[in-house]
Amino acid sequence: MKYFGMPLGMWLLYKQSFRDNLVSVLGFSDTEADETIKSAKPRYKKIIGELPEFEKEDRFKINIVNCAMFSAVILSMKKKPTVVRKYTLASGGQYCDCGYKKK
Repeated sequence: MKYFGMPLGMWLLYKQSFRDNLVSVLGFSDTEADETIKSAKPRYKKIIGELPEFEKEDRFKINIVNCAMFSAVILSMKKKPTVVRKYTLASGGQYCDCGYKKK
């Protein structure tokens, strides 16, 4: 897929939002967030360049472009966020994602 057009527009539209959330949600410093976004752009271009062309009106195209941007930012983070989850009822634990406690 070519970088120009919709992928470039998506980058320009959302890069500031990604940068701001790295600072406000994940606690990155301004410098760390700027470095992450700067290193994410070439990764994003590379990911987009490896994708096949889609039909002009393909709805999947916007989803894959957004996933490429998200992936590029995550892959460019020097410190990655962690996710901690309790065992759920389905896996034999005592908790459900909805807050239900097994009796």
